[in-house]
Amino acid sequence: MKKYVIIGISTIIAFLMLASTRFPTSPGRPFQIKVHNINQVELSISNFGKFGQTQGGGSGLWWPKGSGHNYIFGAGFWYGTVDSASGDTLVTVGYSPHGGECELGPGLEGMPTNDTNAIIFMYPSPWPPPQGVFSMAPQTALSHQDSWCCFNDCDSTWHVPGDTRPIGIEVYQTVYVWNLPAIEDIAFMTYEFKNVSGHNLHDCYFGVVTDCDIGNESGSAANDRISGIIEKHYFIDGLWYIADNLGYQWQEEPESGWSEFPGVIGFDLLQTPFDLVPGQDKDSDGILDQYEQDSAYYVVNLPPYMWDVDLDNTPDWRDPSENPQQGMTAYKRFTLSFEPNTDPQRYLTLAGYNYQNGAYEPYDTMPFAPDDQRFLMSSGPFDLETDESVTMVFAIVLANWHDIYGTPDTALVLADYWAQHVYDHSWRIFDIEERTASNSMNNGFRIFPNPTNTSSTVRFTLAQPGLATLKLYNTAGQLVRMIDAGQRQAGVHDIRLDLNDLSAGTYFIALQTPSTKQVQPIIVLK
Repeated sequence: MKKYVIIGISTIIAFLMLASTRFPTSPGRPFQIKVHNINQVELSISNFGKFGQTQGGGSGLWWPKGSGHNYIFGAGFWYGTVDSASGDTLVTVGYSPHGGECELGPGLEGMPTNDTNAIIFMYPSPWPPPQGVFSMAPQTALSHQDSWCCFNDCDSTWHVPGDTRPIGIEVYQTVYVWNLPAIEDIAFMTYEFKNVSGHNLHDCYFGVVTDCDIGNESGSAANDRISGIIEKHYFIDGLWYIADNLGYQWQEEPESGWSEFPGVIGFDLLQTPFDLVPGQDKDSDGILDQYEQDSAYYVVNLPPYMWDVDLDNTPDWRDPSENPQQGMTAYKRFTLSFEPNTDPQRYLTLAGYNYQNGAYEPYDTMPFAPDDQRFLMSSGPFDLETDESVTMVFAIVLANWHDIYGTPDTALVLADYWAQHVYDHSWRIFDIEERTASNSMNNGFRIFPNPTNTSSTVRFTLAQPGLATLKLYNTAGQLVRMIDAGQRQAGVHDIRLDLNDLSAGTYFIALQTPSTKQVQPIIVLK
């Protein structure tokens, strides 16, 4: 049972005032906020760690565009580590719901305070970032409205007095937004964290934290609900989907002043630290973990068709989506009266602990009663050597659900599918303009007989040659076996599945091709 800290009304008022007024300043340094607005998601971003909040401290994500309906009051990342010299737990916050705190400033470490390059670059203008100043910055825009900026936590004056000190990280933030029907309700955010501290960083975690206020969440109007998905199967319009690493927020009551019922907002973790253990094959692709990023191993030991299994023109040894990842290792929920407000408390929360009693409770995924909700999605632990970098990628997805789907999470599944599709294909859109989730996956994927007790046949159709992979999972989401994997010609394919060694129950068969990921259940009778 959770314990709650009761905070006096004067303290709460102080929190609210701080959240609405705290905005970093520095002589000559441009602390900026810009708005992505090319598709249906109007998203405020900054060059100092926050997003989803305006310069005046108000709500900063609106959907759909032009409606004025707000879905985020404020958001950002947390990055935590354990100081190897003192044993202190340090956490740098891009945004804290506690009081709107932010502990980063624009630009690279050591940049002059009057450097005019420490700004947000947004395509088409100003774009691109000057390569002579930012060698790590992109020069070519990938989406219809790319943005890029950098910030760092190295100035102690940006940190909350008496609470924390700099870790020594630079952060390179990239945002992608496309104005295409299938992904017009999605914004993609990428953070690359670089260790510039001069020493190795140990037991690191990073996460995205958000205060997703849907409409008015003050006082008695606080009626938002949250939940999270570690991995779950969905059956929609005759097809099976998998959603994972997803946190979402919704409400089940109309919003005063809104002409339509509020939608649901979700955060989908797409890239987290790699989970590579020598001698293991975490993703069951036939390649041991220590060779996943070894180009020489691919060239010497694997046929060319296995060098780029998703046909995204990115060799798999350089394709993050083809490497086993840690995923979401904690999903933690806060409220106005229950929130980690110091570095030790935040670090425990990043690591999946209840900061009040020390109990390891990594996933607060059960729906909570309506309240002014906030949540953190984190991943780790990992070590970061000097000058080494690690990347976090997530998608913000929104959808209508009321009177359409029975549950709000189901409404996010198609948007989640397309977010994963774009990331998995290295930000290449292919023919997404003409495709929809239904017709792109209409490949005759069938299992028969089903139910069965000894064997079944898996049938699917490929429109063009490509690699097809079939895997069998149990209801806990654990891989039971690799059924088949290989390069196949266009046409209909039948794979016989021997089930004699399986216990009775429900299993799931996952089909992955260069253009789709699908899941179908199979029932084994004994």
